[in-house]
Amino acid sequence: MNQDEIRDELVSSAQRWARTAIDAYLEEPADQDFAVHHMAVAVEHLAKACLVSVALTLLANTKPSVQDLLVLGGQEDKVETGRAGLRTVGGAEAVTRLAQVGKGQVPAQLAALRDARNGITHMGWGRPSNECRELLTAGVTYIDSLLPVLAKEPDWFWESHYEVCKSLVEKTTSELKLRYTAKIRRAKETFAKTTERMSNSEKTAVVASLSAAPLPSRWLLHVPTQCPACESPAFISGRDKGGDYGDIWFFPRYFGCRVCKLTLTGPELDLADMKAQSLRTEEELDPDWEPDFDFM
Repeated sequence: MNQDEIRDELVSSAQRWARTAIDAYLEEPADQDFAVHHMAVAVEHLAKACLVSVALTLLANTKPSVQDLLVLGGQEDKVETGRAGLRTVGGAEAVTRLAQVGKGQVPAQLAALRDARNGITHMGWGRPSNECRELLTAGVTYIDSLLPVLAKEPDWFWESHYEVCKSLVEKTTSELKLRYTAKIRRAKETFAKTTERMSNSEKTAVVASLSAAPLPSRWLLHVPTQCPACESPAFISGRDKGGDYGDIWFFPRYFGCRVCKLTLTGPELDLADMKAQSLRTEEELDPDWEPDFDFM
């Protein structure tokens, strides 16, 4: 196996671990230990890929054996265990070596990410949930700083996770909005996979069939709406309440789309602009009329 093949295998591995880390973080409930562990592995593999792109020998352990040197020197066939027995530099040393050759920008929390991975791996000791986002952000930031070394772009590396990773790094993006955006993206992907082999007429028929009835919920009142992910007809479930002027108001509590499987509750409904609405259907004599509170 030559230098380019080793580099490409490490990049591919880093991609798998990094995307799985983001998926684990966005699960409901989030699997934060898996997210932190997998992101740290992704960082190590991409750092090693960058070392290989500079010089294959930079992968060598601080005290390499003769077998290690033979494998790294392209003489794998002379080693009984082949590359399976190769001992390489650790994650911390890989980051240090890259810094020494002027590659990558090391975030302050990168060491903490690595320590958290070790604690989870060896002792099952995770980090507090409020630290997870900060640790993942350190991993994403470091990975993005290494991609130019490999002549790669962040949108290529993260693919469908790209926008989520951008939001993860942006401190102004709330946790709620981050997870809401991720749910919409996953629902769109579900819809695309479900309908990718259908003709337009088949797609129309399936959407009409699935969206004819609301998803079951404990709320018995249903109001038709449009799904914010796949734009299919869907329903909001909720409760009603009488207003001060004899009108009836609907208060949404749950949204469910049978087509793309998207569900929303609580503050997510506000982000989808699913707000309380009047159920009055009769036409008012004066649509601009407002009560005069001075005479109430």
